[in-house]
Amino acid sequence: MGFARVRCEECGREYLLVFSCKRRQFCPSCHQKRVIEYGEWVLTEVLKDLPHRQWVFSLPKRVRIYFMYHRKWLAKLSICAWKVMNAYLRSVVSDKTAVPGASIAVQTYGDFLNFHPHLHAIVSDGCFHNDG
Repeated sequence: MGFARVRCEECGREYLLVFSCKRRQFCPSCHQKRVIEYGEWVLTEVLKDLPHRQWVFSLPKRVRIYFMYHRKWLAKLSICAWKVMNAYLRSVVSDKTAVPGASIAVQTYGDFLNFHPHLHAIVSDGCFHNDG
């Protein structure tokens, strides 16, 4: 979206003021700002102050093409990942009513902007009892 050259009349100092596009993925400035804001919100408002682990769920290359034409399947993939994490973490806890905490984000592109659907999950390292 361009920029403006700003110059101080008194000292003569100049700098470039970038016009932000307010779009995700296309403008590194806008996208990075939103990533940082979202990460800060998750850290302060969503996650408890306890250990967490990152899980990444990836698909084999041969099945990725199906998700390109059936985007609603990505939501079902998230549910499937949640069920796997839930079963795995609850299997080692004596209290069968305890549940883990997780935040799952769907990402559809890889480093080279190729279609690469996968999930990023941040999961509590353990489970929560009914009383929190």
